[in-house]
Amino acid sequence: MPNYKLDHMAYKILSLDGGGSWAVIQARVLKDIYGDIPGHELLKQFDMVIANSGGSLVLASLCNNMLISEIISVFEDESKRKQVFSKLNFWEKLNLRNIASLTSVLGPKYSAQRKLEGLRSVLGKYDSLVKSGKASKAIVDTPMNELPGIIGKPSLQIIVVGFDYFKQRACFFRSNPNSLTDKFNNGKYYQITLGHAIHSSSNAPVNYFDSPAEINVNLLNGNDSRKAWYWDGAVSGFNNPVLGAVIEAITNNPGMPLSDYRILSLGTGTGNRAVIPDYQSSTDSRISSIYQKNKDNKLVISSSKSSFLSDIKKMSTSILGDPPDSATFIAYSILDPSLNNDACVVRINPCIKPELNPETLVFEIPKAYANDEAGFIKVMDLDMDAVANDEVSCITQLCSKFITDTEPCLPNQLIRGDESGVHIGYSKYRDAKAKWLSGNAV
Repeated sequence: MPNYKLDHMAYKILSLDGGGSWAVIQARVLKDIYGDIPGHELLKQFDMVIANSGGSLVLASLCNNMLISEIISVFEDESKRKQVFSKLNFWEKLNLRNIASLTSVLGPKYSAQRKLEGLRSVLGKYDSLVKSGKASKAIVDTPMNELPGIIGKPSLQIIVVGFDYFKQRACFFRSNPNSLTDKFNNGKYYQITLGHAIHSSSNAPVNYFDSPAEINVNLLNGNDSRKAWYWDGAVSGFNNPVLGAVIEAITNNPGMPLSDYRILSLGTGTGNRAVIPDYQSSTDSRISSIYQKNKDNKLVISSSKSSFLSDIKKMSTSILGDPPDSATFIAYSILDPSLNNDACVVRINPCIKPELNPETLVFEIPKAYANDEAGFIKVMDLDMDAVANDEVSCITQLCSKFITDTEPCLPNQLIRGDESGVHIGYSKYRDAKAKWLSGNAV
C-alpha cells in the first residue's frame, strides 16, 4: 500500500471525464490505485477535483464519503441506474419536444426531472454524514462551498462543469467563492447545491435527456435567488474537463512552478471501429491496400456516405467524446511546452478499437478479446447510457482486461503520438499507474 502522506510541494489534481455508466471505470481505477477507502480520505489526497457528467456522479459519491467499492456497486446496480436514466413513457414521447424519440434514430430517451429525484434517492441511501453529525443536511442538498469543510480539507477546490442553456456558454460550479478566475463577476458568488451541479453536468441533450436541468442559484450573502437551466458540461467542450482544472489551478496559484503540478486524468473509454474512408483515395499503395483488404470488414468504417439523420445523430453524440484527447494534450503542453514527456500528467483511459495486423494488413479484434469477437463488438458499440445488466457487465469485463498487470491487455490512451514513435503518455495501464505512484507523483 503506497504512502498517502501529502507532499506539500506538489499540487495534485484529479480530473474525471463524462461518460454515463462508463464512469464505473474511474471508480475501479481509483480502487486499484488507492484501495477500498472512504471518499473523503481519497479526496484529501488532492488539492483540486474537477468532474463532468458521469464523472460528476463519481465525485458526488466521493463527497458522500462512500467506500469506493460502494460507488462501484451503485454503478453496477440496474435498479439504481434506472433511477438516474428514467425512460420516457409513451405519453411523454408524444410531447412535441420529444416526438422524434418515437423513432429509433433520434430523440431523447430519459426524463431530466426524474434524474434529479433519482440522484437524491441513490445517494441518500448511502448518506451517513448526517447521522454522524458531520453534515447538517444530505450531501446532495449541501452548497458546494460548504463541501471542503465537511470533507476535512478546507483548501480543497471542487469544480463541476455545466453549459448554460440560454447564455450558451460553459459554466464552472466552484466550491471556492474567491476563485480568481471568477473575479470578473464583480465579487458575486452564487451558491448551488452539489445535487443541482451534478444534475446540470450530467444532462446530455438531444439523444439522452428531454429538457435542460432546472436548478436554483442563490447569491452568497445577498438577496438574489433565481432559477437557471443547464445542459451537460460536454456541450461546452469539457467532457474531459482537465484543461479547465489547469487554468483554474494556475490562476489561483500565482508563482507556483509548473513542475509542481500533478494531474491524474481518468477517462471512461475511447474507441470505435477503424475509420478508413480516406484510405480509398490514398496515393500510398500500402494505405490503399489496407482499404481494399478491409472495406467489407465489420470492424471497420469504410463508407464515406452521409445522411441528414446520421449527421444530426453524429453531432449530438460527438460532444461526449474528446478525440484525439485534445484537452489533455493542451493541458499537458501548458505544463511542459517542450513536450518532452517530463510533466506529471497521467492519463488513464482504455482504448477500445481493432488492431491492424502488420503482416496481413487486416484489422482484427484486440488480443485481450481473443476468441470473443461478439463481446468486443458489443462493448465497442455500447452507448454511454448503458443501463441493462448485460451492457454494464460488458464494461466490467472490459475493466478486467484493462486494469491488469498481465498480457494481453487493452491499451491505454496516449496523450499524443503513437507507441511506435515519439509520444506523450503511457500505452499500458500498469505504466500509467506506476508513474502516478512514483516518488514524483505521490
